[in-house]
Order: sequence, then structure tokens, then C-alpha cells
Amino acid sequence: MRKYFKMDIRDLGLAKYEDVLDLQKEFVSKRIAGNIPDTLIMVEHYPVVTLGRVAEEDSIIDREFFDKSGIPVVRTGRGGKITYHAPGQIVLYPVIDLSSRKKDISFYIDFLEKTVAGSLNRLGVPAHISEERRGVWAGSEKIAFIGVAVRRWVTFHGVSVNINNDCGPFFRMHPCGEADIKVTSAEMVLGRKLDMGEVKKVFAERFIKDLEGEYGIAFAGAVGIKQ
Repeated sequence: MRKYFKMDIRDLGLAKYEDVLDLQKEFVSKRIAGNIPDTLIMVEHYPVVTLGRVAEEDSIIDREFFDKSGIPVVRTGRGGKITYHAPGQIVLYPVIDLSSRKKDISFYIDFLEKTVAGSLNRLGVPAHISEERRGVWAGSEKIAFIGVAVRRWVTFHGVSVNINNDCGPFFRMHPCGEADIKVTSAEMVLGRKLDMGEVKKVFAERFIKDLEGEYGIAFAGAVGIKQ
């Protein structure tokens, strides 16, 4: 008999980065203990710059801009370097137990890139994956940024995707610590804003579908998003 798994999908709306980081850590502990199922957190953040484990402060070109704008710079424990979050950007934080699945972080990041590119394609954005660089791209410009962490093979942190957010602050830093990266959003590519409710539905459905396909598992029931 085929075994079916449960997946919780939680939409936190607009939330402060540090609050969601604390929630992720709580969920990771509960997932390790087996007290909650695999969970996908979807959220938009108030403006914030985050620095990964290997990020360098000099990746911020115009620190005065962020200081005057009241945009905090937060050092965090994820992989990757520097990125920016803001309202209108969808952020996916999967809290998934990989201990009985494929224990391969590179494979997991490949999965995240594929599901983001597929979701954007469904929304009409011609997004693709690069063989040379991590993340997801629209033409030669970066549209999604990945930085993950794993504790006892339970994942947290994840991927941010520019949808309707203002990309201006990205030009005041070296995104991902690389000076030659140009950044775009779904709105800039399509010339119109997308409905964030529809965006979240598309990303949630694609995430489940690709997780089943890439990891050979099945989830019980239809996709339902908890507020």
C-alpha cells in the first residue's frame, strides 16, 4: 500500500523577518521531534537586508541609503550571501524532513530552483535556471534568490521571488555578493502587477507537485493554505 504524507501550508501574510525566523526555528524543533508534519511557510517581509553565513558587509554599496530608509541589516545563519526582502516579494520557507528521503543539499536546491522556475512560467514569466549560477533568472536578470539551512536533515530558510516588489534597493548592493548581477521582478518582466493570492496558490500547488515528483512521495488531500 502506498504511504501518503501530510503537508501544512501556512500563509503568514506580511511579517517581520526576525519573527518568522524565530517561528522557523520553533517549527524545525517540532519537526525533528515529529510533532508537526512537513510545512511550507509563505510570507512577505517588511523591508530588510539579510546577510548569509559567508556574506561580507562591503556587499552593501550604499549603507547610508538603508540607514536613512530605516531598513535593518540582519545577519542570519542561512547559506548564500546578501539579499533584500520587501512587500510584494514572495518568500518560501520549507520545513521538510529529508532524513528518510534523499540526503543531498545540492539536489534539494535544484528542486527549489525547478519549482520556482515552473511556478513563474505558469504565471507567464519566462524564467529559467542557469547551469553556471544558483537562483532563477528571467533573461540575464535574477528574479529569485536561494539561501537554505538544514538541522538534523530538516530544512529551513529557503527562496525569495521578486513579484511586485520595488527592486530599487537591490541596486544599492551587490546581490548575492556579485557585482555583475542585475535584478528584475515579475512585474517588470510582464509590465503589470500580479495578484499575490493567485501567486501563492500557484507556488503552493507547484511545490507539492514537484516535491512528489522529485522525491517520489505522495501527499494526502488537496492543497489548502492556512492563514
